[in-house]
Amino acid sequence: MKMKRIIMGTIFIIAGVAHFLKPEKFANITPRFLPFRTFIAYFTGVVELLFGMLLLTRKVTNWQLGAMQKFLWAVFPANIYMYTHQDKLGISHLPDWALLGRLPLQKVMSDTLEDMKR
Repeated sequence: MKMKRIIMGTIFIIAGVAHFLKPEKFANITPRFLPFRTFIAYFTGVVELLFGMLLLTRKVTNWQLGAMQKFLWAVFPANIYMYTHQDKLGISHLPDWALLGRLPLQKVMSDTLEDMKR
């Protein structure tokens, strides 16, 4: 259980930091119909950092784990958008397996969080 917390916490922190290092890339994968896409990029980065710190520093409640799962599914459309709009986003140089791999990774992460519930 502790290893799952460390792995998941680290993944969330790395993803959260990435939002601050390249906010424009995360804003670009936010659906166009949403306003304030740059703000959303920063906000989701903060959420990921908080989730990561929570996982690494203390035992989390089932409610918190459920919130993390819901967050993963809320950002899932951005991963689909990345794969289907590679040229528009300027990421066509990335291999398909890397972009497609993000899709089942969300499920694996959600399932891992589910396994951590007491």
